[in-house]
Amino acid sequence: MFGITGPATAFMLTVRAAAKEDAEGIQSVSKHLGYAELSDEETREKLEQLLSSEDHFIYIAEREQRVLGWIHLFTAYRLASPSFCEIGGLVVDPNYRKQGIGRALVEHAVDRHGGTVRVRCNEKRQDTHVFYQSIGFEDVKVQRIFEK
Repeated sequence: MFGITGPATAFMLTVRAAAKEDAEGIQSVSKHLGYAELSDEETREKLEQLLSSEDHFIYIAEREQRVLGWIHLFTAYRLASPSFCEIGGLVVDPNYRKQGIGRALVEHAVDRHGGTVRVRCNEKRQDTHVFYQSIGFEDVKVQRIFEK
């Protein structure tokens, strides 16, 4: 449990491993990522697939059984360099941002998986860059992503 203090509120926050029953709460927060919204069925299927993997980890932050945010971490294996964990997604309900929830989710994930943790951020998301730098991440590389 984490104590969270915001602009006009203070409350206890629970960060725990996600369960398939969290699909609806995860989906309600996920719409704030700015990506295409998934159907209820797609969200449940993706969550169950990730939860059944030994290399993917999802944690949620909740208050009074309401999902306020989540983080997805996965193990990235490389042939010619050391493996590491990568943040595949992190989102906090906009009504609860700037209250330490994102930090609590990242700290919880890092504490459990240790080693090197990386995150990729869209170049346009300057506020996200500031967030990660404020919690100890270093900007180490700029790259382009190509798709076919």
